[in-house]
Amino acid sequence: MLAPRHLPLLATFVQVCRDGSFTKAASNLAISKSLVSTHLRSLEQALGARLLERTTRRLALTQTGQDVLAAADRMLSAADEVARIAESKQGAPHGVLRVGASVDVGALLVAPAVARLCTRYPELRAELLLTDEKSDHIAHRLDVIVMINVPKDSTLVSTRLGEDVEIVVASPELAQSWRGATEPKHLASAPWVAHPAIPLSARHQFRNSRGALQRLAPVEPRVVANTGDAIRSLVVGGAGFAVVPYQMVADDLHSGRMVQVLTDWRRRKVVLHACLPSRSHPPARATLFLREFREVFRITGFAAQFAKGAPRHPLRYPRS
Repeated sequence: MLAPRHLPLLATFVQVCRDGSFTKAASNLAISKSLVSTHLRSLEQALGARLLERTTRRLALTQTGQDVLAAADRMLSAADEVARIAESKQGAPHGVLRVGASVDVGALLVAPAVARLCTRYPELRAELLLTDEKSDHIAHRLDVIVMINVPKDSTLVSTRLGEDVEIVVASPELAQSWRGATEPKHLASAPWVAHPAIPLSARHQFRNSRGALQRLAPVEPRVVANTGDAIRSLVVGGAGFAVVPYQMVADDLHSGRMVQVLTDWRRRKVVLHACLPSRSHPPARATLFLREFREVFRITGFAAQFAKGAPRHPLRYPRS
């Protein structure tokens, strides 16, 4: 029979299911692999049912295991809500701050904000989930998600931080070889570098300063790369043209490593948001992270469109 003392065992079970590995779960829980195994055996004995089928290569949930996992997830979410209620009444943050973001935004803006916060509050720990794939904020128990262009059907409570605009860039040498291109359609047969998360049909839609819209037929990119840093390196190296947010390449433009082309044409606006899973009782760590993130956002010059002289690299951020 399950009792309150078995709740830690349920937490271990959920972690194993999320990680798909006893070893990874032990690392994330900061306990030994043998203790993870002991927790699972004890839980199965208490329930009188097998939850996982184990082989040398993988773990598979039994039907009972699937039902228990769904219920355990709800229990842990309720426990988190209780903790958030208590923490929201306290001044100093504690526990684990979990922040999700894309790889590039995470490295450029989220990591410095988390570093400043952890320096200020030694009792706070943090986990960053940086991925360009869509992530489940409930499954990962994220406190804050920093994202670009929040979907209209999102249930997240979002705070708009600022916006940028996407531009077309290339290396000076490549731009020179296509110097006759003055409209997007002129680059229809040019080599392109693109991010795989952006649908092919959405990559080449431009609007000029007079509001005219021009679409290019979908172009198969020469190179696909899933991080902003890789795309920047490819463009600087001459691999192709790319559509990127201005702030991402501001330093490269200022240094002359790359140039903007089609200067009268833009793509969509890029709006950066900080999002909370729920409006009720946000934990103190989430509220303070948002405050710190806004400060880093201001310091880096992101909100000011990278004003001249503003620091743009995490290693050059002023210390508080």
